[in-house]
Amino acid sequence: RRAASVAAARVSASVVRQHQRIPRRGLVDLNPPPKPFPNATSTSASAKVAAVLPGLGLAFGVAQCGFVFADKISTRTGVSVSGVPLAILAGAALNNLPNYRVVNSTLCTPGVSFAKSGLLKLGIACVGLKLSAADVASVGLCSIPIVLTSVTAGLVVVPLLAKRAGLTPKLGQLLAVGTGVCGVTAISALAPVIGATSAEVSIAVANVAAFGTIGMLLLPTVAHTLLGDVPQAAGALLGTGIHDTAQVFGAALTYRNAYNDDAAFEVAAVTKLTRNLSLAIAIPWLAAGVTNAGSSHSIGTANTGGGASQALVRKAIPSFLVFFLLASVARGAGDAYFGSKNLETHLAWQRAVHLVGTEFGAKQCLGTAMAGVGLSLSFKAFAGVGVKPFL
Repeated sequence: RRAASVAAARVSASVVRQHQRIPRRGLVDLNPPPKPFPNATSTSASAKVAAVLPGLGLAFGVAQCGFVFADKISTRTGVSVSGVPLAILAGAALNNLPNYRVVNSTLCTPGVSFAKSGLLKLGIACVGLKLSAADVASVGLCSIPIVLTSVTAGLVVVPLLAKRAGLTPKLGQLLAVGTGVCGVTAISALAPVIGATSAEVSIAVANVAAFGTIGMLLLPTVAHTLLGDVPQAAGALLGTGIHDTAQVFGAALTYRNAYNDDAAFEVAAVTKLTRNLSLAIAIPWLAAGVTNAGSSHSIGTANTGGGASQALVRKAIPSFLVFFLLASVARGAGDAYFGSKNLETHLAWQRAVHLVGTEFGAKQCLGTAMAGVGLSLSFKAFAGVGVKPFL
């Protein structure tokens, strides 16, 4: 009996071990989750494109209306008028109509945001085809003294004026980098480094929006009146006298359309992009100034590590600047290659460059982007800001 009991125990243990090795099939195994459809990614991309189309179409329509009305005014009056400021003003008027919610609705907001950001970057990259790499290097080198003088004056003088006006040191630094370097991009880069409050950031952005918009509308006429005989000087004034990248390109496009002057447009573009590069130096300088003032030692030192430095480099050298330079390299290479071919081939290359760089990039992309800027301009943003930051 003892032997039989031992044998039965061994058999039972063997059965248990085999049972443990057999995978159990539960409800999950019997009902596996459905596999995603192969076209799920393309469906998501299609949904994103569909979300952008209404607002993008609105911005494009406003830009085209601006161009049409400008042509009619120019024809009837004999005075050259650009459609860009008309598109900006029309967009701002639409966005600030009482009880008007179409522009700020979920239907149009994604497309308008893409127009003033993504389409602007695409337009800037295409404008690079208007200049060869040698032209960019030549204009860039000539603009460096002007940019250094302008940026340094802004970074030194604006904080002193802000202190005299009784503003906080952080707000003074935000105003300095916003007006001296590259507008909202510079403000958004400096704010986390110095620990600026949301109220200080909003006031600085409102300041850039107000003066940048006024400059974008008025400075082309002023530049032509004072410096019309020297297109390079007029372009340098546009590239240094206005804050944000979008505003500078809007003013340069206005100047080009109104006075048929490509040279001023190109100089303004290169000068502004050179200003953007100074962001990598301006941010640490201003952050050190706030830290030395004793207002934000812990925050200022905590955010200057490797991650912050990499983010700063990305903002100082944005992707559209890289593509602008690559396009100028392609222009130079194309000129050298097709210039050695027959005349017909060379003229075909010149027509392609004009189509992409001027008609598509400068006129359609930048024009639609400027309409998007107008459609995003809300007068409510200036409510409660006060007068001191603007003075």
